Amino acid sequence: MNKILESFKQNRQIWAWAVIVCMFMIFVGHAPVLPIITGGLLAVIITSLRALSAGQKKPWQTGIQR
Repeated sequence: MNKILESFKQNRQIWAWAVIVCMFMIFVGHAPVLPIITGGLLAVIITSLRALSAGQKKPWQTGIQR
């Protein structure tokens, strides 16, 4: 759980831009609220999880070394 929280802390700029873009699209562009918020959260979560998994070994790297 600490790794996930640390990953979110490292991606604070992504969170800030997601909030700014969502607010711009909702208030200026009159876009529907629920899809915009869902898309913004999904983008941030996917980016954070990709950054979190970047430090882990890939499955093909854990095999027998020659």
